[in-house]
Amino acid sequence: MQFFVILETLALLATGALAMPNNVEAADLTARDGNLEARVNCGQILPACNGGRVVGQTNCRCKGQKETCDLWTCPGGKPNVMVCGQAGTGCVWI
Repeated sequence: MQFFVILETLALLATGALAMPNNVEAADLTARDGNLEARVNCGQILPACNGGRVVGQTNCRCKGQKETCDLWTCPGGKPNVMVCGQAGTGCVWI
């Protein structure tokens, strides 16, 4: 009788461990949520991309960026969207 109780407990624990999302799935869920602001690397401030164009304005993502930032789309594959500060304060990929 005790053997079956132990076996059922182990099966329940194994099922719970398999049901937990791994890191890739968790990141995927975070990326799909439109309410979250994209994370940026503020330690890597870049110039605006070559061949890109301003498509709107948005909140700046980093402390060093001034005023309302421009939202740029850039040619090529992802990442292809930048947020650029005014007065030459640089851009970051989002």
